[in-house]
Amino acid sequence: MHILIKISFTLYLLLPLCAQSLEQSDRLTCYAKHLDTDKEVEVKTIPGITNKNIATAQWPLGYPTIVIDNSAFLKLTKNTRRFIYYHECAHLKYEIKNEFEADCKSLEFINKKHNISETDIRKLVKTLVQEFGMSRRWSELLQCKTMNSSN
Repeated sequence: MHILIKISFTLYLLLPLCAQSLEQSDRLTCYAKHLDTDKEVEVKTIPGITNKNIATAQWPLGYPTIVIDNSAFLKLTKNTRRFIYYHECAHLKYEIKNEFEADCKSLEFINKKHNISETDIRKLVKTLVQEFGMSRRWSELLQCKTMNSSN
């Protein structure tokens, strides 16, 4: 019984460390150039209400920043949050204005950092349709995957 208590206590102490390292590895990060210094910096993420958009890419005072409506963002699935974050990151990092290109870059980021399968993309499309309505844009995400795997 004494050994069981020691093992339980040790596991109790280690679980927060394991959970913390999992959270760190799943942290959404991105780097882009500061407009004034031209140096690569970590993109800031700040809370804000963004009308009908959950997130937007901005450069306040030249600093690459993603403004996120946290109340809406945190309700989404993990891959949907990743997709939206990296989509905005693509706008900042590559100064992409085209939404399709930013969508495809977003999938590249997710695949590189978190490995995403075609099944995951299909689930993402389904979630995007449920959350934001039917759009040809979401079905085109499958073309990004095909395009990326052939390169």
